[in-house]
Amino acid sequence: MTTFLARAMLALAAATMGERHEGWARAMAGEVAAAAAEGKTLSFAFGCLIAAWRAALASSHGRFLLTSYAVAIGILLPMAALQIACVGFGLSYLYPGNHGLAGALLDGMATKWLWPFYQSAGPVLALLQLAIGIGHVRLAWVMLERDWTRALRWSARTLAASTTLIVFMGALFLNVRQSLIMGAVVGVELAILLIVSSWHADLSREVERTA
Repeated sequence: MTTFLARAMLALAAATMGERHEGWARAMAGEVAAAAAEGKTLSFAFGCLIAAWRAALASSHGRFLLTSYAVAIGILLPMAALQIACVGFGLSYLYPGNHGLAGALLDGMATKWLWPFYQSAGPVLALLQLAIGIGHVRLAWVMLERDWTRALRWSARTLAASTTLIVFMGALFLNVRQSLIMGAVVGVELAILLIVSSWHADLSREVERTA
């Protein structure tokens, strides 16, 4: 486990430094064995990560990379985990005061004659929420690859799934407060993505001018 964590931190440090400091990244990876022999694998890897972050903060390209990873790891992936956990474990994130989706459908049902309709709507809502979670995972991935065309496409799909979920929940007379907040968060994510992609375009033009 210690070796795995150390290599993960070194990989993150190398990704933070980018291609411009590829030689430094290789040198850090080569020193892992020596650090392990002295029992300082984790401290060595952590020191490399801190050094990489400090170096990144000194350049606009490094600050861009740090921001990209912060958005992907700090916002997109937690949102994906939350959505998928709601579907897989019945968490009541979208349905406050109820026991997950099943409890919300029971509470929203006006009469017992509507039960078949509500029962058939359950899988649809679960699939929409799962699609939102998968969309966040894919969005984080393509964002770190800096494929902005695909990132915008996945953002639009995720926002469409969120909107459809809100409409379905409203039609079923369910509490849509949390889902509206989620839709607003997806909208904010899309705005952040546009800002980051514009930032990357500016950096690319700057590199072309100095080349």
